Amino acid sequence: MPNLSLGTIEVLGLPAAVEAADVALKTADVSLIGYETTDGMGMVAVKIQGQVSAVQSAVSAACAAASRISKVFATSVIPRPSDQLDPVVLTDVTVGLERPTPPAEPLVEPPAPPPVEPPAPPPAEPVETPPAPPLVEPVETSEPVSTSSTSDVVASTSDVVASTSDVGAPTSGSELPAPPKPRTRKPSTSRTKK
Repeated sequence: MPNLSLGTIEVLGLPAAVEAADVALKTADVSLIGYETTDGMGMVAVKIQGQVSAVQSAVSAACAAASRISKVFATSVIPRPSDQLDPVVLTDVTVGLERPTPPAEPLVEPPAPPPVEPPAPPPAEPVETPPAPPLVEPVETSEPVSTSSTSDVVASTSDVVASTSDVGAPTSGSELPAPPKPRTRKPSTSRTKK
């Protein structure tokens, strides 16, 4: 507060303190430091600063306005207060006091990490498919198959197997025809609606 006067107005209650601060700021060229509440009885001290004559007229007008609302306990004007009063006037409990802030350090963004590539999939191993069972084509026989007894069905089945082995197939059981190639699924060409 170099070369500025300090003015204080102590009133009962916050509404009277707001009225005193409003009238003081409108009456003269002063600036509001803030207000402090006391630890009891509802007293509030309003602090202003400015040139000596401006602070004197602002404190007089604020005292008159606050006395219409509530009781004014004390007023004071200190021309050119000592620098040693700063810790008393500029306390942590002063509401509305703007502390000087140090200049902000420029924000430095960390560099972006390099993109991580997913690991390559392992090479596909050939999958062995089990051989398909041999296809047996039905052979028409002249004898009708009867379902009356199980032995007749077994006998007619053996006749069918015997008749199929006669049709150009090798007679030994170890030589079977090659299994058919597995079918692959063709990709769908239809488009889906999104």
